[in-house]
Parts: sequence; C-alpha cells; structure tokens
Amino acid sequence: MRTIRSIRHRLALLLALPTGALVVLAALGTAGQAARFTDAGRTDDRVALAVATEDLVHRLQRERGLTAGLLGGDESFRAQLGGGRDAADQARRALDRLLAAEPPGAGAVRSALGALGRLADLRGRADTGAATRAEALGFFTSAVTGLTSAAFAGLDSSGDDRLQASLATLRALCEATEAAALERGTLNGVLAAGSFKGADYPSFVRIMAVRDAAVAQVPRTATPARTSSLDAALRTPAAVTVAGMEQLALAGHAADRLGVAPGDWWRAASTVVDDLQRVQGEAAAESRERAAALRSAALRALLLDALLALTAALGAVALALAAARSITRPLAALAADAGRLADRVLPEAVARIHEAGPEEDLSALAVLPAPARKDRVDELAEVTQALDLVCATALRLAVEQGVLQRNSTESLANLGRRNQALVTRQLGFLSALEREERDPGVLADLFELDHLATRMRRNAESVLVLAGERSPRRWARPVPTGDVVRAALGEVEDYRRVVLRRLDEALVDGGAVAEVAHLLAELIENALAASPSDTDVEVFGRLSGAGYLVAVADHGSGMDEGALARANARLAGGESFLVGRTQLLGHYVVGRLAVRLGARVRLAPSPVRGVTATVLLPGTLLAQPGPALPQERRQPSEAL
Repeated sequence: MRTIRSIRHRLALLLALPTGALVVLAALGTAGQAARFTDAGRTDDRVALAVATEDLVHRLQRERGLTAGLLGGDESFRAQLGGGRDAADQARRALDRLLAAEPPGAGAVRSALGALGRLADLRGRADTGAATRAEALGFFTSAVTGLTSAAFAGLDSSGDDRLQASLATLRALCEATEAAALERGTLNGVLAAGSFKGADYPSFVRIMAVRDAAVAQVPRTATPARTSSLDAALRTPAAVTVAGMEQLALAGHAADRLGVAPGDWWRAASTVVDDLQRVQGEAAAESRERAAALRSAALRALLLDALLALTAALGAVALALAAARSITRPLAALAADAGRLADRVLPEAVARIHEAGPEEDLSALAVLPAPARKDRVDELAEVTQALDLVCATALRLAVEQGVLQRNSTESLANLGRRNQALVTRQLGFLSALEREERDPGVLADLFELDHLATRMRRNAESVLVLAGERSPRRWARPVPTGDVVRAALGEVEDYRRVVLRRLDEALVDGGAVAEVAHLLAELIENALAASPSDTDVEVFGRLSGAGYLVAVADHGSGMDEGALARANARLAGGESFLVGRTQLLGHYVVGRLAVRLGARVRLAPSPVRGVTATVLLPGTLLAQPGPALPQERRQPSEAL
C-alpha cells in the first residue's frame, strides 16, 4: 500500500536523526539521574525502617532485662514489666504499619518478626515462673539479633562514602547498645538471684567485651559530633556508677552474694542504655539527613536533565513548525474552505433540494455561494479549481438523485393508489357476491377471496405509507379497539392461529383506525412468520394512563440483543427503507405509521420464549364513547 506523508511529516523526517541523537543523549543522562534518585529514595526508606525496627529492639531489650530480673527472683520488677510489655507491643504495631507500605527491606524484617511468634507464650510462662532466666535471655537476644540484622541488610551498598560511614556508625552504635542492654538484663538476673550461677559469669564477661569492641568501632566512622556525644554518654554519673558495679560484680564472682542491689543496677544501667539509644538516634538522623540530601540532589539533577531533554525536543519541534508554516498555512486556508463546503454549504444545498416542493425547479436550488479565497498562491490555483469542480459535481449529482427520488416516489405512490382503488373495487364486488350467495361452499370460497383481497389492499397501502402518503380510508365515528384488532387479523394470512386474550374496551378515533389496524397487522404477520405453525400468537390490549397498550406475543426462537436493537431502530422510524433489506419492509412500514400516529413500538424478549411487540397508542388517538354504528357479523377480513 502506498504511504502518503504530509509536509510536516517529511520535514520531521529530515530533523529526526539529529534530534533523535540529542534526545537519546539527554534521555540517558536523565535515566542515570532517575536511577540515582530512586536509589537515594530507597536508602532513605531503608534507614526509616531500620530506625523503626531499632525502636522495637530497644523496647524488647528493656522487657528482656525486666523479665530476667523477675525470673531471677526479684518480685519488684513485676510492676515495671507490664509497662515494658505495653511499650514493646506499641512499637510492634508501629512497625507493622510501616511494613504495610512495603518499603525496601520489608520482607527481611517481616521474616525476622517471625521469631517473636512465641512471645505471648514466654510472657505467660515468665509470669508463672515456669520459664527459666536463661531461656528468656536466649529468646529475646535471638529476636533482637535477627531484627537488627534484617534492619541493616542491604544498607552497605549506598554508593556514597559519607552515607556509608554514617550507616556504619549507626550499626556499631546499635551493636554497642544491644551489648549494654544485654549486660543490663544478664546482670539484673544475676543480682536478683544473688550470685553468678553456671555460665552466668563467662557470659557476662563476653558481653562486656562485645560492648567495648563495638564502642571502640564507633570513632573510626563517626563524625566528630557523634564521637563527642558517645564520649559524653560514657562519662555520665550513671556510666561511672555502672562501671563501679561491674567491677564489684567481677571481683565477687565467686561470692555467695554480690554486694549490689538489683534496683540500683537496673536504674543506672537503664540510664546508660537510654543514653546510648539517644546517640544511636542522632546517628540515624544523620543517616536520614544524608540520604535526603542525596535524594534532593538527584531530583535537582533529574529535573535539570529532563528540562534539557524537553528543551531539545521542543526546539526541534519549533524548527520543524517554522519550516512548515510557510507551506502549510495556505493549505490550511484551503482545507478550511473545503471543510466549510463539506460541513455546511453542501449539506444545506442538498437539504434544500430534498425539501423542495413538487413544482420547484431543483436546478435553481443547486447554487453554491462564491468562495471567499484570498491570498492564494499560484501553486494552489489548480487545487482550488479542482475543489470547485468537485463541489459543482456533487451538487449536480444531488439534483439528479433528488429528481430520481421524487419521480420514484411519485410513481410508487401512483402505483399504490391504483392498486388500492382496484382492490377496493374488488372487495366491493366480493361483498355483493357474498350477500347474494346462499351455497355454503361457494360462500366459503368467496370469504377466502375476500381475505386475499384484504391482504392485497394492505400491501398496496404499505406502498403508500413508504411513499409518504396517508391512507384514504377514514371513519366518521370512533371504532372499538376489538374491531380494530379484528380488522388487523383480517389482513394477515394465518389469522386462525391468533388468539385474542383480554382486550380492554376503548374507542379509536375514526381518522386513525385504518393506520392503527395496518400497524397491528404488520406486527401480527411478523409474529406468525417468526413462530412455528403449531403455536399461537397472543394479542392483549390494556388501557393505561399514557394511552392504550397492545401486546403481540409469539412463541418462536426469539432474537438476540443485537437483532432486537436493530429492529427497534427500524420500528422507531429513524431509518430509511432504501438502505434496508426487502424482507424487512414491514418494519419500515410500522416505523412510518408509528411516527405518523405518535405511537411507540418496541420489541422485547417474551418471559418464556419468543418476542413480544408492544404498541403504545397515545391518548390523542382514543375517543370518548358515542352512538355505535350498526354493523352486521362478518369474517375478520370484513370487519372494517
């Protein structure tokens, strides 16, 4: 297939290569900055998760120490243990809310939280004294170690030296705080028990060594401010008191009773742990500040690169537009003229032709206004002339089609009137024969001929309806609805299969009787054709507040939604019969009659099987009861 390219397209192709190369370079820079921005954001989120995790760790460390003291035999810690547990639970809920947002590293922390699955059981056994001090220390220490490892997993690859050093400081402070908290809990349990038992002393010495090593690691990566804060925390009176108690514990490790009160040790050691926790928080704040600074810098660089890329693209587009404007502006003016002709001028001229009366000269209506074309360049003169020729040809064809349609309609209407006149004469002749005939067999044959002639009259009137003519048959007085329905039955072939159900009494205006009966006959004929020959077609009539409702129900195979929608469009009278199939002319006749009568016709699926056609006759077609016309009993074909 031949590809048609516009002038703008051709100019864009000329500028595509240099512009594309520039945009690709800018896009690569932008992609790199976007990656750095994303990494910085992930690091910031990881640090925030680590801070929240370490807050839970701090609460578990405190609960661990209180539990160890209680299990060591000092009941004074029981009162403090409830508050410690509440604080740990609150920190756990805060961490769960943060994990719900799925920040980076959430999976590892969530997995580490699984170690706390037995926390409730341990608490209950600690309250009853069923748990041992070593068991409690081991449980909490294992959970704390797992949480700390999960919190810092993946934080050693930030790519920034300052941030990496800050994170290393934070990790060392976490280890120092954990060692101090574990020392507090271990010795608290020992003091509550009175002396070192079993492996208590080696464990205590090992914990002190881990703490000292972690504290010594901090100055290697910490900023001077954090080093000063750590030194200040280790020189407080509480820290001096803790150091003295440690020496007393070491000196009396073989004694039956250590000379340190558990409460005094707990208060002093808790102050030191809290001070270390504060220094740890300051280090975490430093890490977050550095990550936020990296994120802001990456964002600024990303926006700058994106702006440069956008400027390059817009510059290329501006150059292409400027180069094409001198060519496309005259073409745009010509296109506007063509659009005006297509959207307004030609449709208005064609509408005037279609709406012209029988005596009007159609060629006189096919006149286009003079085009207002100014400043046309010479290169477009031929295009302008060709456009004028197209418009003139279109109007000429419209005139020819209008003349053809007018003549066809007039011929169709004339033929319909002739057929109707002949059929009417034939019906009159048959009626005379029926009145004079006394032989039942011959009379039955005459009734059949009468019925066929009535159907022929309906076909002739259908031609008149499609040609836009009204039915010449009129009644001076209103006619009962039952007679109108029976008249419709007389115009269908297999009327014996039609069952009249309940029909509410009403009178139809005499001027609309023929067209209402014609409309109903078309619908009944369709129902008979759409249903098996061994089934009935049912007709109902009900008075309603909006008018008179007639329903024609068949028991055929029904129609799908698409077919129903198309049929209802035809029945609404909004589609010309010239575009449809000849098998569907009955729908177009019904549509024309419904519009003329102001009725509403619609098809819908029947409750069980088949299709139900409903006709809502407006109240303007109904008449008040008056003196009845004398009628003799006749076949359905003779009712009207």
